[in-house]
Amino acid sequence: MSEAPTEPTPSAPPPSESTATPYGWGGFAASAPVGPAPAPAPAALPPPAGPAPAPAPEGRRSGGGGWRAALIGGIVGAVVGALVAGGIVAVALDDDSGSTGTGATSVVLRPSERIGRSNDIAPILQAAIPAVVAIVDDGGPDSGGAAGTGFVISADGVIVTNNHVVEGAHHIQAVFSDGTTRDATVLGRNAPSDLAVVKVDASGLPTIALGDSERVQVGDDVVAIGNALALQGGLTVTRGIISGLHREVGTNTGSALEDVIQTDAAINPGNSGGPLVDAQGRVIGINTAIADPGSAQNVGFAIPISNAKVIIEQLRQGRQPAQLGVKTIDVDQAKLAGDTVDVAQGAYVSDVTDGSPAARAGIRAGDVVVKVDGQDIASAAALGGVIRQHKPGDEVEIELDRKGDSLTVHATLTEAPTS
Repeated sequence: MSEAPTEPTPSAPPPSESTATPYGWGGFAASAPVGPAPAPAPAALPPPAGPAPAPAPEGRRSGGGGWRAALIGGIVGAVVGALVAGGIVAVALDDDSGSTGTGATSVVLRPSERIGRSNDIAPILQAAIPAVVAIVDDGGPDSGGAAGTGFVISADGVIVTNNHVVEGAHHIQAVFSDGTTRDATVLGRNAPSDLAVVKVDASGLPTIALGDSERVQVGDDVVAIGNALALQGGLTVTRGIISGLHREVGTNTGSALEDVIQTDAAINPGNSGGPLVDAQGRVIGINTAIADPGSAQNVGFAIPISNAKVIIEQLRQGRQPAQLGVKTIDVDQAKLAGDTVDVAQGAYVSDVTDGSPAARAGIRAGDVVVKVDGQDIASAAALGGVIRQHKPGDEVEIELDRKGDSLTVHATLTEAPTS
């Protein structure tokens, strides 16, 4: 993600632009108390009170120190990220045709999953809290670093977090709920998906179960756990519901979050990389961004865990996700730039990397990718999301529109360059 000036001076983008801000970067308002590493969490936490208003982020860490400035979109739907000494802000993609994602009106196929009584949250926390860690970069916010969250997925110390939580950090530490602090090293990270995997030298660590985000639906109860505002006294727990599915939002870094889960569970700076869990305590999302509190309230976004699993496994092995080898923009952007496009939606190919899978398959600049393996492609971000769900070596069938003519090609994907 692009870095902002170290002196935080948030500025709103022009109304025609869309931006977002994930949590996990460098800095939020100084009025938010930022303390030392979290103390051990109590055996059972009481149900959280209603979310307090989140301070507007001032910025984020740049490189190993300072703050990364957060651009907060000045339009309805702006989205802000979730790092404490860091965070990413996102703004909903805004155009005349509306969002390309499926709205919160998705058909309800079953009764919503509920946490039956307030006390039912305690067993969830008792199981999940030991596997959730505070991530501290370069000494934390008080030392010019950043703070975020992660969760342990294997007993030998493999931890998942957001890329923007650890990007540019020189010294990463994981602080466990029992107060133990361990140095962490990056196994792999990927900026386009905003995912990273780090590891601590340990064994026998408690882990958290990964759920199936393909089965969640609007109205399901969820709990967000994280190092919100790096507050003293341990991790913060908030409760809410799934508010929407398949959202697509732009970010203040110029990238886009594709097919993300929307929730009203309070997410604040420092929550970035932390788990969004279901009524059974299984991770169904990775908290990544929130809407600008100046434009919206309790609009947070999480990367669906089912979308992330393939990428996490690649990063865990020190490898990158699959790539096609094209640069793309949305069809609407291509039309505004004066290009002739004969389809209403898709990923317009602006450039093809020499020797890439796309080049070998015969894809050219000016083509529009409209389907991959029979799945409609609504945007450039959608194409990237679909390709990253594959592994290097997979062959995909791609349907193109080439100046009004339809053609189908096959490409064998390769590993993307290191972030």
